[in-house]
Amino acid sequence: MKLGFVRHGQTQWNLEGRLQGSSDIPLNQTGRAQAAAAVQVLGTGRWDAIVSSPLSRARETAQIIADGLGLELGPAYDLLVERDYGQGEGVVESEALQRWP
Repeated sequence: MKLGFVRHGQTQWNLEGRLQGSSDIPLNQTGRAQAAAAVQVLGTGRWDAIVSSPLSRARETAQIIADGLGLELGPAYDLLVERDYGQGEGVVESEALQRWP
């Protein structure tokens, strides 16, 4: 079995340098374009399934890729959710490093 992993496309919090962890932040326009671009790279391979975490940014990225490859989007797995940064969620990375060195 061969596995491939694709990171979700960009979100507004990525753009702002915020820790998003398990916060459900959606893709922005750039993130949607990145997911569409991934189809070009992944289209050179043979894929049997596409799954993702249940977070909307991951599901939307996976759906764009699945549509582009002509595949059904498979299940969402909680085990694929990013770690939870607790009080750090939504905090700009530089500020988080000052608060919690």
